[in-house]
Amino acid sequence: MEELFNVEKVLGFCEKVCYFVTINLLFILSNIPILLFLLFVGAGQIRECLPLFLLCLIPMAPALSSVMYTMNCLIHGTEGSALRDYKRGYCSDLVQKIGLGAGQLLVIFMCWTNIEFFSMQFRILPLAVVFMVLFAVSVLVTPNLYMLASRYEMKNIQIVKTAVTLLIAKPVFTLGNLVALCVVLAAFEISPGTTVLFMGSTYGFLVMFMNQSVMRNLENR
Repeated sequence: MEELFNVEKVLGFCEKVCYFVTINLLFILSNIPILLFLLFVGAGQIRECLPLFLLCLIPMAPALSSVMYTMNCLIHGTEGSALRDYKRGYCSDLVQKIGLGAGQLLVIFMCWTNIEFFSMQFRILPLAVVFMVLFAVSVLVTPNLYMLASRYEMKNIQIVKTAVTLLIAKPVFTLGNLVALCVVLAAFEISPGTTVLFMGSTYGFLVMFMNQSVMRNLENR
């Protein structure tokens, strides 16, 4: 009986690992445009080709939201088929998520353009600093945006307001999200061949796991 119980545990663990890998693979396939950019243009040309780079990032919005949706299912033990869960998270409010991502990328582009304009051409450092702060906020708010989009039926303006509020009001969780990204990137730097199999799903899992209390508080309100 004990042996059977252990076998079931092993099988359950293997199923979760397969779920992780499958979700990550679907995440990669959903972001083919950015992969093609990195392959044919290269990361070193991002600054020169920033509009094209940001355009290629638009599919990242529903894909990241779907990863967070599936990882939340995994945390609560409600996961089913990886393909079905990912499709549900991806297709739910797809147009809204694409609009949210496009809006965020537009803000990032405007901030970066103004940073270069005021710092390099006119040397107006105070204005450059203002846009640097806005640029940092627009990037750091990313996990909050798609965490909320994956869980709640809200208009984009409500998602943005709540995400920015959480960014400022919950600095510990903001730092945790940043650390999670740094850990994943560091692991990729050390062993890219292995990390790429878990990279997206691991980041989504860490974000959703760390922010469980935040989401419970939002739901209670």
